[in-house]
Amino acid sequence: MVDKPNVLLVSTDHWPGHLLGIAGHPCMQTPTLDQLGRCGTRFRRAYSECPICIPARRTLMTGTTPRSHGDRVYKDRLPMPEFPTLARVFGEAGYQTYAVGKLHVYPQRDRIGFDDVILGEEGRLQFGAVDDYELFLGDMGYAGQQFFHGMGNNEYVNRPWHLPEECHVTTWATRQMVRTIQRRDPTRPGFWFLSYCHPHPPLAPLECYLDVYRELQVDTPSTGEWADDPVSLPPLLRQRMAQGERFTDAQVRSARRAFYALCTQIDHQLRVVIGTLREQDLLENTIILFTADHGDMLGEHGLWGKSQFYEGAAQIPMILVGSSGDDR
Repeated sequence: MVDKPNVLLVSTDHWPGHLLGIAGHPCMQTPTLDQLGRCGTRFRRAYSECPICIPARRTLMTGTTPRSHGDRVYKDRLPMPEFPTLARVFGEAGYQTYAVGKLHVYPQRDRIGFDDVILGEEGRLQFGAVDDYELFLGDMGYAGQQFFHGMGNNEYVNRPWHLPEECHVTTWATRQMVRTIQRRDPTRPGFWFLSYCHPHPPLAPLECYLDVYRELQVDTPSTGEWADDPVSLPPLLRQRMAQGERFTDAQVRSARRAFYALCTQIDHQLRVVIGTLREQDLLENTIILFTADHGDMLGEHGLWGKSQFYEGAAQIPMILVGSSGDDR
């Protein structure tokens, strides 16, 4: 066993901080994360520095604020700022550093200091790179079929996943991380970054997870009195509220069910990764941190998505489990 602890950083996309069973949510099914929360520390007031994808991820990777790294809005063709990244810092400390899933950097194949990156970037072919998940689908006989469900990355309609379970990006990312851990260099500690694309839309969970929430009474969003008088609100906020007004109550419940199903799917897959650490005799010497780039309004105050500094979009989950024997 190496002296330094391994580090597993798990990040999700669009996961609000209150969507955990251990946080008291009335219907969320997150047994793996609940157990991690009981074994470690759950930070109840963790917030995204900027509830927008790219600025939030750059803060996570550099430890700097948007004011320092310079990215405060969604601009997906900006290169990474010239700051040390987590991967570089861990690498300089003697760690092997690997990432699986979504980095959301440009150029897409910029490894930002990782020894290797197995990329799942939600099909952004317009940037000139085919990610590893798309290559995997091609090998499985489903080339170009990731979006055959007919939904885009910012829609809150939902349908069940249309391909076999092993072709879902959440399952794929989990299996790639499992292989990465199994193939590690046993003489050096590992820094592993597992970055899930979901529960960010498209809302296409496996049917079995949708079934879980069809049997439950899904909570409804809170609007607040100010939402009844949109004329008094800033123009951009009124515009975003208008986008959500097209949803019926049934559609709101359906979207939330599908979103919750994607969360539970990630929770169950995370158990596979933890099981791999246990099988490889690494769990006792591994620090685990679970978090998200930002949350999602999910209809609260009549709003959907992120970009607002309200609780739904800004508050994030954060659970830290130290290695065995670490009293900190």
